[in-house]
Amino acid sequence: MKRRGLLVIAMMTTSLFALTWPAAGQDEVRVKPIDLYISVFGGVALPSKTDVMEVSPGTNVTIHDVKLDNSASIGGKIGMYTTQFRGSSGLDLGGELDITNFSPDQKGNQILNASGTVGGVPVVAAVTNPVNINSTLIAFNLLARKPFGVTQDLPNGRWSPYVGIGGGIQTTTFEPPGSIKKGRQTDPAFQGLVGVKVFLVQHVALFGEYKFTHASHTFETQDITTGAIITDKYTFNVNHIVAGLAVHF
Repeated sequence: MKRRGLLVIAMMTTSLFALTWPAAGQDEVRVKPIDLYISVFGGVALPSKTDVMEVSPGTNVTIHDVKLDNSASIGGKIGMYTTQFRGSSGLDLGGELDITNFSPDQKGNQILNASGTVGGVPVVAAVTNPVNINSTLIAFNLLARKPFGVTQDLPNGRWSPYVGIGGGIQTTTFEPPGSIKKGRQTDPAFQGLVGVKVFLVQHVALFGEYKFTHASHTFETQDITTGAIITDKYTFNVNHIVAGLAVHF
């Protein structure tokens, strides 16, 4: 699934940069050198299955292909484009700060293949516990867009496909049953995205976006009964499909 997400982004990036001719009539249109915007969005987060490694006294087990729940994906962006390269390349380049929240909870009662040992005894299967998980990703993206339908009333085009790649940090809380406190971890994160924006009027646009995010965390919790320290390692590869509203200044 991680490769599939990256492949989609790569194909869209190639298609966008293949369309590098200037938009028709844009030389006659007065365009501001900087296009600032803020936006909000919502949609669905679709996490891929993941292997979970759990280590505690006497236990070292990896559970394979653990299913995580789909959830809402909500957030906001603030960003800008520069139009100074449009005349030569047909593209606007920009950057944005992107904040995304989602909840890839672990499903309970999954009977799955496992490897490792418990008390020195090899295991071949395990049953998962339900785990509440919540993630917030803060990233900075580099962007490129191709404006189409540029007019005096719509100097940034009627619509524009765009691609982006970025990185930042993902903070995730991890709350398994029977723990004294939540696990909480902040680690580096990566994302890539493709989308299309349609301007309703000069300063207001709707957009749809596909985004792939990746982060890995190792959580540490304490068992409420035994007091034992338990560590759990997860990798989150998540496909986000969202739509939103943007206001340009």
